[in-house]
Amino acid sequence: MHNNSSNLLNRLSRFIAGAAMIWLLIFVALPWAQKLPVINPIMEIITEADLDANQYFYTQSEETYQAESRIKFRLEQAKR
Repeated sequence: MHNNSSNLLNRLSRFIAGAAMIWLLIFVALPWAQKLPVINPIMEIITEADLDANQYFYTQSEETYQAESRIKFRLEQAKR
């Protein structure tokens, strides 16, 4: 009986630790990463052009091609 309660406590603590890691990733790490010099210009372009960034998951869609073209063009313009 004692083994079952310690097993449950172990599983519960791992679940809580995993949920805390996911929370930290979503609410701390990702917002911080958006401010990195490599990612920030791309995020600004996506925001300014009102692009649907979710389209990047659908690589064969027309929206993906248009969004990628705009981002590449704006990054080239920023380099000049």
